[in-house]
Amino acid sequence: MKNEIIQRPITPIGEFEIALNKAELSDDDYELIDYIRYTSVFTQPSLVKDLKRPSKPPLLTNLCQICRKIGSEMPEHFKKVIDWSIQMNEHNIRWDGHLICAEALNVDNIPISPSYGTSLFDVLVVHKELFLGFD
Repeated sequence: MKNEIIQRPITPIGEFEIALNKAELSDDDYELIDYIRYTSVFTQPSLVKDLKRPSKPPLLTNLCQICRKIGSEMPEHFKKVIDWSIQMNEHNIRWDGHLICAEALNVDNIPISPSYGTSLFDVLVVHKELFLGFD
């Protein structure tokens, strides 16, 4: 992770909801997005367990496919998110799931991830404006 703090493009919630409805997602896709938006913090194993889904293909791969579908309905914002995603990655690699969520950080501002030696699994958090847990 790069040392500088780069501001995340905040998702316009109205535009996101319209894009979500236009994206022609399957019922399973909607269930995945609703789960993420309701629970807010998740891992690949928690998604598999709680949604009772097979572990292959990885649900985080499905999440990226869903984000590309939603992103195609809000291309200007999605481009901003992808640009931010590339800047956030130490290897300048994009992650389409950044449309909906990002890596959780520990108290030392280090990602909670196996690659940083801070967790057995990548821990992800839904973007604040997309959280629905209190509704």
